[in-house]
Amino acid sequence: MRLRNIAFWLSVGLIFIIPWESGAVIDGIGPLARGIGLLVTAFWLGVVLVIGRFRRLHPFHIFVLLFLLWNILSLFWSIDTQRTLGKLETYVQLTVMAFLIWDLYTTQNRIRIGMQAYVLGAYITVWSIISNYLAGTTTGRSGRFSGFGFNENGLAMILVIGMGIAWYLAVSASTDGQKKWSWEYLLRLANYAFVPLAVFSILLTASRTAVFSMIPIFWFMLGSITQLKPPSRLILAVGMVVALLFLQPLVPQTSIDRLSTTSSELTEGDLNGRRQLWEIGKEVFLEHPIVGAGSGVFKTITNGRVAHNTYLSVLTETGIIGFLLFAAMIFTAVYQVRYQNKLLAVLWLTVFLSWAIGVSSMTWELRKPTWLILAFVVASGHTLLHHSARTKPDIPASAPDYSHPASATSKNSIAL
Repeated sequence: MRLRNIAFWLSVGLIFIIPWESGAVIDGIGPLARGIGLLVTAFWLGVVLVIGRFRRLHPFHIFVLLFLLWNILSLFWSIDTQRTLGKLETYVQLTVMAFLIWDLYTTQNRIRIGMQAYVLGAYITVWSIISNYLAGTTTGRSGRFSGFGFNENGLAMILVIGMGIAWYLAVSASTDGQKKWSWEYLLRLANYAFVPLAVFSILLTASRTAVFSMIPIFWFMLGSITQLKPPSRLILAVGMVVALLFLQPLVPQTSIDRLSTTSSELTEGDLNGRRQLWEIGKEVFLEHPIVGAGSGVFKTITNGRVAHNTYLSVLTETGIIGFLLFAAMIFTAVYQVRYQNKLLAVLWLTVFLSWAIGVSSMTWELRKPTWLILAFVVASGHTLLHHSARTKPDIPASAPDYSHPASATSKNSIAL
């Protein structure tokens, strides 16, 4: 158990880095996230081999493996095997991450810790964006601000996801026996504070896609505020309004001007060249509709540019078969919300909806937040499902805890 706990906390460190991995680069070594990811993976695999047990796979993981296998098979017909090999390397890493979370995040408490690590990591992204704003350092594109020199839309989407998770962690936190200025109290305040700071940072990026993606998050916040007692609702509502009123005048006019063009850009513009890219992708898909042109080749057919649309990217590169496997992964994960309590289920549905809106103009099938969300939803749903089963009257109190590897039998684990 001690080894598994070490593996778990190492993975928490990895999740903390994910929201700002673009800035976690060490000269001469490379991305810190890759190094920590390799360390966590090696340690976790060693623990699995030593203990000789791994949780029985969920159908979600079967689709993950099939999707990975299909991308590997695309090497046989890829129009650019080098790019295909490059994308396969990332897919393997993401697959391992999904399996690692499944095996280590076996309780709701552990899942909350992982979610909290993501929010705290997203604070680093907020800090980077606001620091560039205060320094007057723009990306050179319409006066937009970013962090770590990374794409503005990607960072904004990371913060949108963090908003939903932070709000859930705050309103669902138990206040029983919670002392003022305790760690639990401070984390709750940090989660509430993250929301207005993230909104301000997103406005600084002037990401039109992210602004649309925030709409479901705001609806979730309005609907879930009933979880709080009336006095707390009033204090929180006033605090949020005051924070937003204070931050709104600080948003530069360049960001406001760009966001104000959203409607005209959708109806009359080319969406910063995206429409042309989508036409090219559609033509290539029609040439290879069943199997696709090969994993990772979208950059080949567009002279180095990504699809700016996750659905089209997967469809063009892996064809209808690959797209159906990718869709099956997502559907299987979303289906898990039916086993979760109402607030948690609404959170994940909201995050999925925001993600679905966001990736319509971003290429996110290779981004860690996408796979992290999927992995968390599946792990959370399975944990609550088995917790519910154990609390049924017809199950003896001495029944083993199948949601935890330490007490799992062959019913829910695989002996190596």
